[in-house]
This record gives sequence, C-alpha cells and structure tokens, in this order.
Amino acid sequence: MAEIELRIDRLEQLFDSLDPAPFHAKALDPNADAYMRESAGEHASLHNLSISIHGPRELENSLGDIASGIHAHYQLASQQAERRHRRRRRVGRVALVAGTVILVLALFLRSWIKTIEGSVGEVMAEGLLILAWVALWRPIESIVFDSWESREERRLFSALSKVPVRFIELRNGDVNSA
Repeated sequence: MAEIELRIDRLEQLFDSLDPAPFHAKALDPNADAYMRESAGEHASLHNLSISIHGPRELENSLGDIASGIHAHYQLASQQAERRHRRRRRVGRVALVAGTVILVLALFLRSWIKTIEGSVGEVMAEGLLILAWVALWRPIESIVFDSWESREERRLFSALSKVPVRFIELRNGDVNSA
C-alpha cells in the first residue's frame, strides 16, 4: 500500500489560511497540496493510496473535516482539470483544421513558386514547405502529447479525491517518526 504521510501540529497547517470557506470546502495549503501531488505521483498505482495524518491527539476529532477537506479540494481540482482538458481538445481540433488549411495552401503555393527560376524561387519554396509542417506542429502536440499528460493529471486528482485518510497520534517522543 502506498502511503502519503503528513505531520501537522495544528489544523491550520493543512488548509489555506486565505480561504474563508469552512473546512470541508476549504482549499489546501499550497505546500501541502504540492507535497501530496508529488508524493502520490511517485507511486505507479494509485489504487492502494492512502494518507496518514500524524499529529497531536486534539486533531483526531477533526479527522472527518480533514478528510472531507482533502476530498473536496481534489474533487474540485479534478473538475477543473477535466474542463481544461475539454478546452484543450476543442482548441486542438480548431488548430488542426487551421493547420491543415495552411498546409494545403502552402503546398499549393510552393508548387506554383517552384516554377520561378533561380535561388529566390528555391528559397521561397523551401520556406513554404517548412511553414506547412510547422503549422501542424502545435495541433499535433496538443492532441497527442498534451492529452497524455492531461490524462495522468486527471487520474491523479481523481485518486486523491477518494483517498482514505487516517490519523496517527504523535506523542511527545514521536517528533522524528513522521
């Protein structure tokens, strides 16, 4: 089982102090969020992931708020990542159509310019060929490579939005154990 371990002394360390929402809807502290994302990303399988909160006994009563706050934070992050993904796909499709039109026009112009004798015609023809392929670079990058990265991000957020959270009491002598 993959486990993310957090050591906190008070509840405020886990949540963003600038967010006025109640704990169950509060954003996580940016450092805690980054730590949990990085820690979860180190594990190949996110199915057996869990979070252990190490802290003083007083925090045990807040475990429900902590768990619901973590779940709400990553559920919102998952929804935002899904919206970004859909927007990127839409923009990628439009860019692919535009790139294809530029490709066709550039290749047509290239065949016409190749009839011009001399090095000027050759340079312009090669420039149009380069333009034609560059016009497709970003759409292909967006549709193929960015989609893969986006899928991994959405998978991570989805797992963190459902991860089991448990509490481990820290005693005075346990300072270095977490």
